[in-house]
Amino acid sequence: MAIVTDIHPTTKHKAQEMSLDEFMKSAGTAEVKELSNLMSRFNGGTYMACHVRFYEATGVWIKELVPVFQKMDAMVALGEPVRPQELT
Repeated sequence: MAIVTDIHPTTKHKAQEMSLDEFMKSAGTAEVKELSNLMSRFNGGTYMACHVRFYEATGVWIKELVPVFQKMDAMVALGEPVRPQELT
């Protein structure tokens, strides 16, 4: 399992902090459509590691997702499923 070891990741892209709403509003652009291809290459690891890899690859950091991903990683570490109860 990949974990976050660099707490100050870098990117070759223009760094930009966005809210989730801002990111979703930009989802119609060609650049964001290409993200599905990018995300398909991320395999395994933690939720935060995926967020860091996404930042490194795009320059986009969605600050409000950090506590969500940290809680999900903690749930996985404790062996708790990260799924809606109705779907388990």
